[in-house]
Amino acid sequence: MKNKSNYTTMTKAKLWIAPALVTIPSILAAQNTQTAPAERDPVWTNPVFLVLLITAIVLLVVISSLTATMKNLTAKRKDSSESSNIQAILILFGLGATLPASAANSMPPATLGGLDSWIFLLLALLILIEFWVILVIIKSVKNLLIGMGFQKEPDPAAIKPLVNWKWLDRQLTDAVPLEREAEVMTDHDYDGIKELDNNLPPWWVYGFYFTIIFSVIYLLDYHVFRTSPLPAQEYQEQLAEAELSKKERLKEVGASIDETNVTYLTDAGAIASGMEIYKGNCANCHGAAGDGGVGPNLTDAYWLHGGGIQNVFKTIKYGVPAKGMIAWQTQLKPEAMQKVSSFVLSLQGTNPANAKAPQGPEWVETTNSTEAAGDSAAAIPADTLKSAMAQQ
Repeated sequence: MKNKSNYTTMTKAKLWIAPALVTIPSILAAQNTQTAPAERDPVWTNPVFLVLLITAIVLLVVISSLTATMKNLTAKRKDSSESSNIQAILILFGLGATLPASAANSMPPATLGGLDSWIFLLLALLILIEFWVILVIIKSVKNLLIGMGFQKEPDPAAIKPLVNWKWLDRQLTDAVPLEREAEVMTDHDYDGIKELDNNLPPWWVYGFYFTIIFSVIYLLDYHVFRTSPLPAQEYQEQLAEAELSKKERLKEVGASIDETNVTYLTDAGAIASGMEIYKGNCANCHGAAGDGGVGPNLTDAYWLHGGGIQNVFKTIKYGVPAKGMIAWQTQLKPEAMQKVSSFVLSLQGTNPANAKAPQGPEWVETTNSTEAAGDSAAAIPADTLKSAMAQQ
C-alpha cells in the first residue's frame, strides 16, 4: 500500500511539474514584451481580447474535465502508458504557450483587431492548441473505452465517407450507372463502338437556363429601362471624372508653384486672366499697356531684375522694396502670379506709344525653356493684346 501511494504521488507530481516548468518561461517572456503606449486603453477593455480570452478559458476548463476523466479511466485500467500520454499532451500545451510569448519581442508593433499583434496571435494560437488537445484527449478516451470493453470497435466497412462522390457525380451528370447502360443503348454502331442516349447534364441545363434569364434581365436593365449605363456611356462618364480629377490636381499643384518650377502659360484664357490681375494691381505703376510710369517699361527687352518667366515671377513674388514695389506673395496666389507673369511676358514687342525709355541690361534668352517661352509669347499677336486692353 505504501509503494502504491508513493507511485500515485510521483505520477501526480510528474503530471503537473513538467508543464509548470515549461510554462514558467512563457510568463517571464511575456513580461519582457513591449508594453502598450500609456495613452492606449487597457487591453481588457477590448472586446476582441475578451472574446479570445473567454474562449481560451472555456476550452481550458473542457481540457481539465477531459483530463480528469482520462485519469480516472487510466487508474481503473492500471495502465501507466496513458499517464505518459497525458504528460505529453500537457507538455505540448505548455510549449504552445511558450513559443508565441518568446517571439513577441521580435514581432513588429502592428495591431490586429485593435490589439497588439503578439497578443492577438498568442491568444489565437493558444485556442488552436486547445482545440487540438481536446481532439487528442477525446480520441484517447474513445480508445480507452474500447479497450475496457465499454464500446465496440467500429467496423471500417460500416464507416460512411464524409462525401459520397459517386452520388454527387450522378446528381451533376444524370448519367446512367454502368450496369444499366443497356437501357439507354442506341442502335448506332460504329466499328463496335455503340452510342448511349444519356440525358443532358443538369449542371449544363441549369447553366443554359441561367444565361437566358440573365440576357432578359440585361436587356431590360441596359436597353429598356436604362437603369445602368452602357459601356460607351460609362466610358464617357469616366472621362468626365478623370477631367474633374485632373482639374483638382492642377489646383493642388498650383499651390506649389514657385520661381524654380514656374512655366510660361500659352492658354488664351490664362493670359486674359493675367491681364485682369495686371490691370487691377500693376497698371498704376507700369502703365495700362505696360509702357511704364513710376515703374519700368515692360514691353522692351531690357530688364532691371532679369527677364524670363522665372525672374519675372520672382520679382512679382518678393517685390523690390528698395524701389517701392511690394511683395505680392501675401496678396496673390502662386497660380495668379504665374498668370500675370505670363501676361507681362506676352507684352514683349508690342511697342506702345509714349513708352518709357529702356532700363537695365538687355535680356537674351539662352536656354531652350526660355526660348520656348519667348516663342510662345509671340503666339498672341500684339494687335490682339492692344485691342483687348483698349476694350477694357
